[in-house]
Amino acid sequence: MTSTERRSQIQSVLSTSQLPISASELAHRFHVSRQTIVGDVSLLRAGGEAIVATLRGYEYQKKSGS
Repeated sequence: MTSTERRSQIQSVLSTSQLPISASELAHRFHVSRQTIVGDVSLLRAGGEAIVATLRGYEYQKKSGS
């Protein structure tokens, strides 16, 4: 799996998850280091993805309801 494919999969996992997912859990799932996941998420955020880091893990920013 290339880094681009992994980042795409991270987006998919986070967008379908109801709960935050830790970098360690993502690292285990994709067989890479936690630091690699942190870097991937940083690149995704720099590219405009609304991913936020919480105390429980990463998740997409919730849209505020009007």
